[in-house]
Amino acid sequence: MMRCYPIGRFCFSLTTALLLLCSALVWAETSTAPRSYVIGSGDEIRITVFGQQELTAEVQVSAAGTVQVPLLGTLAIAGKNAADAAQMIAGRYEAGNFLKNAQVNLLVTKYRSQVVAILGRVNSPGRLVLEGPTSLTQALAWAGGIAPSGSERLILTRPLANGRQERTEYDLQQMLNYDAGQQPTVWLRDGDTIYVPNAGRFYINGEVHSPGMYPLDRPLNIRQALSAGGGPTARASDSKVKVFRQAADGSVQELTAKPNDQVMDGDVLVVRESLF
Repeated sequence: MMRCYPIGRFCFSLTTALLLLCSALVWAETSTAPRSYVIGSGDEIRITVFGQQELTAEVQVSAAGTVQVPLLGTLAIAGKNAADAAQMIAGRYEAGNFLKNAQVNLLVTKYRSQVVAILGRVNSPGRLVLEGPTSLTQALAWAGGIAPSGSERLILTRPLANGRQERTEYDLQQMLNYDAGQQPTVWLRDGDTIYVPNAGRFYINGEVHSPGMYPLDRPLNIRQALSAGGGPTARASDSKVKVFRQAADGSVQELTAKPNDQVMDGDVLVVRESLF
């Protein structure tokens, strides 16, 4: 069964929803996006100086974050964007009395320094080289979207300066819902890892229109789970929804469910028939 992702009043497949969202990010989120690409070790750059063709250089940023610049020698540019690095080089040419009113242009020709990993239940897992501001949903679209067995619960792991890692979970439904309007865009950084876990499963039996097994790919309560099964039939009892849940010791517990109770992986929901 194809999952449907709401955008405004409409509902789209995952691929279409991601493409629409990524297109909207071009204009809707520019105010919150990182301003420009930050140069790092391994990137290849081309330096040109207006009117000074002999000063043109194509170099790779070293592991120490430096490059060799004609007449200036070794300069550290890692951590700067292209415009700031070009301005710094121009200033060095002028300060060293090599040039007056130096006009320097710096272009990143190969992006290699900033990489994120996309793992788990996506259609094309792998490593994505960031070539500019990239959001979590854009990276997910690059990976071909979530596989049929994947969850809509996304896990982002990010390395911190103190050597530890920050782990954050996101709900894809909320990220794709334009009407929510309060979900900020998640911009990726070098070293991030996106993981899409397996979707859980739950079962619906009894007085529902479409009993069977359903993916638990996002948080659901009992009312939402019953809606996935087409809702209760006319013979169903609203007060007699039972949940059979396996405990840690392997035993099966029988619980009386309330509409807002959360569904757990492996739950069996049984809608009883009304006696009246």
